[in-house]
Amino acid sequence: MNVLRGSLDTFSLADLLQWLEINTLSGRLTLHRGDERRTIDIKRGSVVFVSSSRPEERLGIFLLRRRLLATEVLYEVFAENFATGKNLTRIIIDRKLLSRHKLAEAVEALAMQVLLDLFLWRGASFEFDPTVKTEDILRVQLSLRGQVLAFHGAKSIDDSRRLPAVPKEPAKASSSWESQFEKSVLSDTFFRILEDVNPSGAEIHTVKDRFRQFHLFAERLREKMKAPFRLVPIFDDTAALVRAAFKRDEKPEPDHLIQIAALDPALTLNLLFFANALRTGNDSRVGTPSEAAEIVGPTALRTFFDLVARPGHLVPSSDRLERIFRRSSLSTAVSASYLAEFLEIDPELGYTLGLLELIGGYDALRLILETDLEPGPFRAAVLNEYRPMYGRLLAQKLNLPEAMVDLFGTSGVVTTESPDTQQLIFFAKQMVPTERIGREFTSEDPELADRYASLASVPELAPAIAAEIDRLRQIVSFQ
Repeated sequence: MNVLRGSLDTFSLADLLQWLEINTLSGRLTLHRGDERRTIDIKRGSVVFVSSSRPEERLGIFLLRRRLLATEVLYEVFAENFATGKNLTRIIIDRKLLSRHKLAEAVEALAMQVLLDLFLWRGASFEFDPTVKTEDILRVQLSLRGQVLAFHGAKSIDDSRRLPAVPKEPAKASSSWESQFEKSVLSDTFFRILEDVNPSGAEIHTVKDRFRQFHLFAERLREKMKAPFRLVPIFDDTAALVRAAFKRDEKPEPDHLIQIAALDPALTLNLLFFANALRTGNDSRVGTPSEAAEIVGPTALRTFFDLVARPGHLVPSSDRLERIFRRSSLSTAVSASYLAEFLEIDPELGYTLGLLELIGGYDALRLILETDLEPGPFRAAVLNEYRPMYGRLLAQKLNLPEAMVDLFGTSGVVTTESPDTQQLIFFAKQMVPTERIGREFTSEDPELADRYASLASVPELAPAIAAEIDRLRQIVSFQ
């Protein structure tokens, strides 16, 4: 059986679940609505597990709120789950932290809560992939049969209709990103970019080849944007520093681990993702490694670092593109940390913003380099078209603070009306112009130019930045 795709507006969830049950199918059902994503694991027609992109609907948070496990224990389990991808329920059972029966009750209660809400979804798309191997770890399927769920879903819909109508919240602009990948929209975008970069026209065979490669890039980017975030592999030399820290001290100090994270954009991003996955509702999002370490606690922090630094899935620090990317990220980070005080921004936040700015468009850059679009203005324009969209969605997947969402999603054109954090990165990149790669931060605002001139004239500022950059390069063997 091939992957089945459709819309819940034409094929209801109740019908879908009953059809899967009657045909005793196994696989993963994924439902998308805007930026929200939920998955339902099916085993021989029965629901065996449900997960959600909403932090408050994740099993770990559900267990925490029900006080079924101590916070420190649960956060350490989270660390293993995030760092290794191992099933959370499997970790809890293997460690004998909860009985199978008690854990099954919690999983079933959460699954029912998420599923009943799904019956109220409108405008959602679904995809059933029978090739995904699902596992019934807790044997909860007897009470989560498709026909039973359909009955509860119908009742939930009836109950919701009896309640007073609640005004619909306006859809987030970011939730409409999928419409940008419809065939007609892609074609319009292609010819608009082509006309902008080549108004005099191009050879027919060149246009046809570009059209094909453009659609290939767009399809790959769309699939990447639909997929859930997975931890980014860290550099092999960063991993070596982490392992050395554990070799010297069985329980290295959190501050030491944070200093190592400052040398690697991927490790910093992974840590923020882990910490912000524990924040729900109105909880403020964390934007620096120090804040993240405080949230997760020293035990979970050590477990997380130990696991992500193990051999098997690391990035060679000798890779040419990775070296260029890292060199630029560290330079911008150092520059931003020195300039932050002049904009009344926390220096650690400034450093983190500078370190991560490039990573918002890194996947889009990699994908376009892997596509056969010839280097030049057209390829650059395509990247500039889609990089802000990808960056914003990535930051939202990671549950990052709004300042990072805006930074990842910026077009790069900065004015005095732009957020202070974006002005900071603009100034930081101007201060180290030879290190700039990727998206250019530009401005035609004369007042912003005057502000930068004032900063650049501060005595000893440029030499201090250059000296710190050189020091970090020596640590990561750039010299």
